[in-house]
Amino acid sequence: MAFIRVLVMLGAWAVIHHPAQAQDYPDRALRLIVPFSAGGVTDLVARIYASELAKGLGQTVVVENKTGAAGAVAMDAVKQAAPDGYTLMLATIGTQAINPALLPNLRYAPGDVDYVTMLTTVPQLLVVNAKSPIRTVAELVDHAKRNPGKLSYGSSGIGSAPHLAVEIFAARAGFRAVHVPYRGSSQSITDLIAGQLDFMIDPVTTTLPYIQSGKLRALAVSTPQRLPALPDLPTIAESGYADYDVGVWNTIAVLKGTPRPVVKRLAAESARILASEPVRKRLLDVGAVPVPASPDETRAFVEREQAKYLQIVRDANLKVE
Repeated sequence: MAFIRVLVMLGAWAVIHHPAQAQDYPDRALRLIVPFSAGGVTDLVARIYASELAKGLGQTVVVENKTGAAGAVAMDAVKQAAPDGYTLMLATIGTQAINPALLPNLRYAPGDVDYVTMLTTVPQLLVVNAKSPIRTVAELVDHAKRNPGKLSYGSSGIGSAPHLAVEIFAARAGFRAVHVPYRGSSQSITDLIAGQLDFMIDPVTTTLPYIQSGKLRALAVSTPQRLPALPDLPTIAESGYADYDVGVWNTIAVLKGTPRPVVKRLAAESARILASEPVRKRLLDVGAVPVPASPDETRAFVEREQAKYLQIVRDANLKVE
C-alpha cells in the first residue's frame, strides 16, 4: 500500500510540475532568437511575427539578435534554454541547409531543433546592368555559352544563398561563370552597376530599388510565382528551367524535445498569423512572402533543402577558407 501511495504521489507531482502543459502555456514572456543583426529584412520579419504571436498568446515575445559563428551563437542560445517552448528561433536557409553543407566543423546540427512552421521566403532576382544588351534569360545563357568562363557574377559571399542560386542556375543552363564574392550585397550591386560584373542573383529586397531607379534590369524571378511589384517579369522556371526554386526562406523552430502540445499551440498561432491579410501585407511590403506550413511539412521541406544544398556544395567543390 505504501508503494502504491508513493506511485500516486509521484504521478500527482508529475502532473503538477510537468513543464509547459498546453492549458497553462505560456505563463511568462517568450524569446525569439534571430541569427541576424537588427534592421535587415530577416529581423523585420521576426519582429512582425513576434508582435503578432504576443497578441495571440497574451505574453510578451522579446526578439534577441544573436549574430556570429555561422548561426552557432543563436543556436547556442536556444540549446542552453529548456525545451519548454519559451525560447524560439528564426531558423533560416543559412543555419539549417547551407551552413551544415558548407562548414564541416559547425558546432551545431540542424536536428537540434523541432519546427513549428515555415514563415516566409524572400524571392531573388536575376539582374544585369540596365545598360547591358541582355534582356532575357535566354540571351544571358546564350551569351555565357558563347563566352565560357568569361562572364562574372557577384554575391554576398561564398556559400551565400545568392551564390548558390547562381550555381544551381548555371548547372541547369549548362554554362560556367566566374564567381566574385563580396562581404554583403551592397558592394556587389555597386560593381554590377559600374560594369565590373555581368550579372547576379540577389534578394528582391536589395535589388528592387535599383530596378525601380533604372540602374539594374531584372531578367527573372528565382521563385515559382511572379512578383506583384513586377507582374510582367517571368520566373526562371517559366524561362525554360522547370522546378527552379531558390528563395531565401525562414522557419520558426524550438529546441528538440519541446512538448508536442506546446508545438501544436505555437503552430496554431502561427497559422492564424500567416492567414491574416494585414500581416501578409506587412510581410509582403518588406519583400517577404508568407509561406504557412505545418510542423511536419516544414521539417520535410527543410530536409529536402538540406539534401539539395549538400549536393550543390559537393558538385561545385565549394569550400570556405
